[in-house]
Amino acid sequence: MKNADMSLKKKNKFFKRFDVKITIMYTSLFLLLATILSVFLYYRLHHNLLKQVDSMLFDEIIELRNTINENSVQGKSINKGCTIFFSDIRQRKYFPLYFRVLTPQGVPLFQSENSLSIEFPDINNHSGRFTIKHQKSFLISEKSFFVPGLKKHFVVQMGTHANRIEQIVYNLFSNTIIAMPVILVLCICSGMFASYKIRSLLKNIISVTNRITTHNLIERLPVPQGEDEIQDLTLTLNSMMDRLETSISEIKQFSSDVSHELRNPLFALKGEIEVCLSKKRDAAEYRESMQICLERINILIKMVNDLFFITRFEHNRINLNFDYIELCTMITDMHDFFVPVAQQKSIDLIISRCDKVVVCVDKVKTAQLLNNILDNALKFTPQNGRIDISLVQAEENKIELTIHDSGMGMPENELDKIFNRFYQVDKSRGKFKSGAGLGLHICKKIVEAHGGRIQARLNPDKGTAFVIHLPVEQKQA
Repeated sequence: MKNADMSLKKKNKFFKRFDVKITIMYTSLFLLLATILSVFLYYRLHHNLLKQVDSMLFDEIIELRNTINENSVQGKSINKGCTIFFSDIRQRKYFPLYFRVLTPQGVPLFQSENSLSIEFPDINNHSGRFTIKHQKSFLISEKSFFVPGLKKHFVVQMGTHANRIEQIVYNLFSNTIIAMPVILVLCICSGMFASYKIRSLLKNIISVTNRITTHNLIERLPVPQGEDEIQDLTLTLNSMMDRLETSISEIKQFSSDVSHELRNPLFALKGEIEVCLSKKRDAAEYRESMQICLERINILIKMVNDLFFITRFEHNRINLNFDYIELCTMITDMHDFFVPVAQQKSIDLIISRCDKVVVCVDKVKTAQLLNNILDNALKFTPQNGRIDISLVQAEENKIELTIHDSGMGMPENELDKIFNRFYQVDKSRGKFKSGAGLGLHICKKIVEAHGGRIQARLNPDKGTAFVIHLPVEQKQA
């Protein structure tokens, strides 16, 4: 019983295979089409053979009429012409002819010797048209014609056996029945052979895909040579795994960066508390320690809030309240806010150009964008430096905001990385290091949420420029 169950399971598994199902489907369709074609050919052959016999009988009737007419001109009777015609056709091997001649009233005038045992049908009311009648395996043509020599109308019934036609049609039918099993076997074999390559490719895809884990994301599927759907599927899966590898790498990097960035302030906070508790202190010293701890906690809270803000952006959970504002006015207000900070560092913060343009943006998020960019520029611009702000309406529906500083700059190969989370150019800006490296990443998210783009580039003389492109109007969702 157990062996029978296993055999049934193997059988079911076999018929569930992709190549088997494809072979069964195409074999069934091919056999259906072959059957339809065979039936069509059968009826067409039968019909054409009947038409040929019709034409042959019609020609023979015309020949008989001509023979009778020739002999009537010579003064001979109708029997003489019929006898001569019969002597010409009596030796036929295939499609032998049998005929009789009648008056229009149906009175027999002549009947060939070989047709005495044949039962001819009664004549019809003739209009001179050629007709054919089927009498079991016998075909009979009937035609009325006029003999000028005798000045009379006659009716001829001429027939032949249909055995030859039936034999040809039967042979076609028999050969088709014999060929069907051969065609079935050939269809199954060719179908299995044709689908073997596809099955091998799919098995290879399944095998490689099963081997890929989070620890082995570098492996990829081999791309087949043919430009077909299998190649498209392979390229799509490889592209999907590229995206997965990038996403998982970002998650791992993010976890590592968060751990690193949180560890330092937490250890510093712990050290400050341990120092505070190491010995008895007066109220002023405790107050100073608590003040330091509060500042470090505020840094942690800001970092967590920034991470929460970024997460909401990535999950499209930020609701932007678009409104029309004059961007130049906002830039001017932001400039006035940062001027005191710039003056403390002896930095020239100027607006070189500010076109009057009304844009549709989220006012709060745009102010946060400008705040982060300007704060970043002030941090990394040394004393007696310069920060220039420029707002230009580059195109009819686009604006270009540029904020460039005269700071230390950065390596060109790191320009695309500064918008990553927690990224800081420590080698060139180590002494200016401040914050967790989330500000520029937030700026990028805000710009992209408005349908724009932000990029960093090196100034020809010194420092770095941040260029922001924003649309004037927001596209309707």
